[in-house]
Amino acid sequence: MFENLKRLWEEGKLTEIHLNNAVIKSWITPQQRDEITKKNTEDFV
Repeated sequence: MFENLKRLWEEGKLTEIHLNNAVIKSWITPQQRDEITKKNTEDFV
């Protein structure tokens, strides 16, 4: 699930709200959510 969510995030198809919902549903951990969002923001720095 992590890889799918990461891909969708990188494609711009997910928001942080979607990732937070994935954490609530135990699809990913909070650390994985942070990893997904951190990698995306570093690409633009």
